This record gives sequence, structure tokens and C-alpha cells, in this order.
Amino acid sequence: MHRSYCPNLDLNQQTATITDKQELHHLKNVLRAKPKTKISLLNGSGQEAEGEIISISSKFAEVKILSCVTAELPKPDIILACAMPKKSKFETIIEKATELGVSSIIPLNTKRTEVSLSPERLTNKIIRYQAVALNAAKQSKRSTIPTINPISTLEETVETLMKDTVIFIPSLLGKTLNILDSFEKNKNPEKIAFLIGPEGDFTEEEYNFAHNNNCIGISLGKTILKVETAALCAVACANQFYWKQ
Repeated sequence: MHRSYCPNLDLNQQTATITDKQELHHLKNVLRAKPKTKISLLNGSGQEAEGEIISISSKFAEVKILSCVTAELPKPDIILACAMPKKSKFETIIEKATELGVSSIIPLNTKRTEVSLSPERLTNKIIRYQAVALNAAKQSKRSTIPTINPISTLEETVETLMKDTVIFIPSLLGKTLNILDSFEKNKNPEKIAFLIGPEGDFTEEEYNFAHNNNCIGISLGKTILKVETAALCAVACANQFYWKQ
């Protein structure tokens, strides 16, 4: 059954209206959906419904809600703050991290990955990244869609998260704990975050700032990992440790 994004889905109502142009194009012109076609709806916030199309046009589709469910969201929230690698690799990170269940993604502008884009291009990038997350959520049958945050520095990210989040920073330098041992020492957090450095790694200054603000140094193994490998390794480990079936 096709899944459509419907941010205004209200489980207290008997019908829902799809207005997103891309969703409508896919339903109408690709899937050739018609009245009485069964579809699944998600609002991206944990609520889903199965429904039947009442009417569909190029402007909107009205859907009769047949059944609905509110998902029980796993804890802790997993936040991925990741330096932006070159080309389209960051889109791959977003796609795979979404499949693995992250709640939000923060693109990091670090000392060794200066992002030199105009405000307009940065805005367009975030819009594109959010679309990648939406498509990955639909494909992986998630009921929530990760938030793609504005680009931030490591310092800004740590200062924002440190109040209510356990922050882990993978490192090949200094004193670190194995990632699973670190999880054992932090068994019941509400939120966790990973700070993933760029291809040239974080600077000593950035590491010092993180450690001075109680970020926990962790090891992802003995080999040097690419940005995308480190990001997905950390998230996958957290997924398996904290969200045991």
C-alpha cells in the first residue's frame, strides 16, 4: 500500500486532505490512483492512518480515514550532528540515518569544512535534505520524519544540546571508551547525540571545547573511518543497544 505524507492528518477527523504537489503528482500521474484506491497516510509526527481516496485532482486529494494508529516512539531520541562531506554523500548519510531511526540531523560547519554557500543556496540545501529524509521515512515505514536543522558549528551545537542530551564524540585521539561500554554507562537517557567530524577530523580546539563541555569521547574501532561510515556506525550501534526488541 502506497504511503503518502499528509502533515495535516488529524486522527480525530473522518477525512484528510493531501495538498502537497509532489505527493499529488505521484498519486495521480505515477500510481494512477483513483477514487476507492486504498492508501496509507503519515503526518511525520508519529500518527498514521489507512484510508480510501474519495476524490483526487491536481490540487488536492480527499481521503476517507478507515483506521488509524499513534506510534509509540522509541527512546532515547538519537541526534546526528555531522560534518558535511563533499558532493552528494551527505544525502546518503541523511537517507541511511533516517532508515536507522534518528530523530534529527544537524549539518556541521567545522573548522576544516567551511561551508561557503549563499543564504539562498543554504536554504535550498536544507529543503532538499528534508525531502531526502521524507522519502527515506516513507520507504522504511517510519511514522516520524527527522528534522533537518540549519547548519551550525560544533560550538553552537554543543551549547544547544548540552542541557538535556548525552553527547558522544568519536575520536582516535586521547582517552576514549568503546562505544558500547559508553552506552552501558549511560543506559537511560532521554536524548543522545553524536558529533561526527569531517574528513580532516575536528581540530584540537574543537575537541577541547567538546570535552570541556562534558562530551564523551568514544571509539568506533581501530581503523580510520570515512565521515559517512562513522556516522552510520554510531547510529546503528545506538539503534541496536537502546532499541532492543
